[in-house]
Amino acid sequence: MKNPTHISKSKNGFSLIELLVVIVIIASLAAISYGPIMNTIKDSRIQAGNKLANDLIFAVEQFEQKYDYLPYVETNDGVVIYEDDTLLDLITILMGEEGSSDINPNNLEFFNYQEAENGVDGIAYEPSSRGMPPGLRDPFGQNITLIIDYTGDNKIDLANTPFSGHTDNNGKPLVIRRVAVAGSEGPNEKFYEGTTDKDDPNDDVTSF
Repeated sequence: MKNPTHISKSKNGFSLIELLVVIVIIASLAAISYGPIMNTIKDSRIQAGNKLANDLIFAVEQFEQKYDYLPYVETNDGVVIYEDDTLLDLITILMGEEGSSDINPNNLEFFNYQEAENGVDGIAYEPSSRGMPPGLRDPFGQNITLIIDYTGDNKIDLANTPFSGHTDNNGKPLVIRRVAVAGSEGPNEKFYEGTTDKDDPNDDVTSF
């Protein structure tokens, strides 16, 4: 006599315990990868901000090469810091827009950037919802600061500037051998000061 064939029952779906185990594993993997992913996003935004700052400096240098003088708003004496509204006025000149002909007589375009979307990464003509004044915004929504040296030395000592926390190996503020520097507070919403262990100079958006 032939033995009867036994057909084993297959499980339909997962038990509650198996589902809970899977959920715990997925949650653990997400927690492990969250930090590196967020750091990668932050670093990419800082790099985009650095490029924006350097594009602005390049526009200033191209302006000087064309006209043999640097763009300015009210004064071209000493070292001048442009931020918020005054930087927008200078950008109007660099973009060759109407009303800039006194400084940019040929209305040439040296700089062009999109308007800020949701208050970040672009030119913002209105204050942000959290009180940030109009200005040129980095990818974190912080306003770019531009410093131009009109002395003819083609160097900027970062002492007595918002970037004074950036120092050389001797602890002295950097001296940048360029006609201008630019940057912003970056993701931590403050310029690097180097006063605490949590300060990170790489959190600043800079052209240097």
